[in-house]
Amino acid sequence: MKPWILACVVLGVMTAPVHAADNSVARASASCMMSDTMSAAIQGFLMASSSIAYQGTLLVEYGGDREFIAIDVDPASGQNGLKRLNQSAEPLPRLVNAQAHAARGPCQLAQYYALAIEPGFAVAGRATYRLSARPRDTLRLAYVMNIDAEYHVPLRVLAASPEGQILERYEFADITFEPKPGPVDDGSTKTAAEPSRYLLSAVPPGFAVIDQGRSPVDFIVLSDGLASVSIFVEAQPRALPSGEGFALRGASLTYTRGMAQQKLVTVLGEIPITTARLLAEAVRQRSETP
Repeated sequence: MKPWILACVVLGVMTAPVHAADNSVARASASCMMSDTMSAAIQGFLMASSSIAYQGTLLVEYGGDREFIAIDVDPASGQNGLKRLNQSAEPLPRLVNAQAHAARGPCQLAQYYALAIEPGFAVAGRATYRLSARPRDTLRLAYVMNIDAEYHVPLRVLAASPEGQILERYEFADITFEPKPGPVDDGSTKTAAEPSRYLLSAVPPGFAVIDQGRSPVDFIVLSDGLASVSIFVEAQPRALPSGEGFALRGASLTYTRGMAQQKLVTVLGEIPITTARLLAEAVRQRSETP
């Protein structure tokens, strides 16, 4: 998601306006030696995905490829509309479920990312501040984000490997915002999804399981607050050779590995291959005890 030089990630003072932090955010920031200004900005960024609807056109670049995408984000519905403008004339929108993330506060995020804020430049005609998130280990990617100063939505994002290699960039050309409340709990009883028949014997530091189920195949979803990753387990095709395989498209990695009982594990997310291997190795079938 970004043009990135890790050596340029420095701690700065944010001059762009942000919403004031509440007392709980201020207390949390003091406990981890984070300024109230930085804590308020990061908290606004973490909350924006569940409270801000927007529509716009963005440019996505990865490797030698680039494409324009029209996007319509509606947190109230939990679904986003995407139209790939380079694939066909008058493309129809495709609905995709909003990507889930673990609930993390600024101080929790700072345990696994070195965070820095500095003044940003205008993106899509809007004022921004720049938030840099450099991983403290080799299990996650690095990010530089120009974030809208009013609504805290990322307008320009660059993603890089832990070694500093730029993987992907996206940037809005135009965007309009519509603040909305998140989904309303009407008090009705919701049926819990049947848990996956598989679990993880170990979870990489900072990540937490946030969803799981069996439809359309067994799956487990994890997040560290910024990155999210999905694990799928299904029957392994007979024609598929044993061993591991992976494909990288921008910042998105798809990693596959065969396991016992002719099962295929697929790990999909914005993570380094080291993390994907750890997750695939940790997949275990649940005990069949009653």
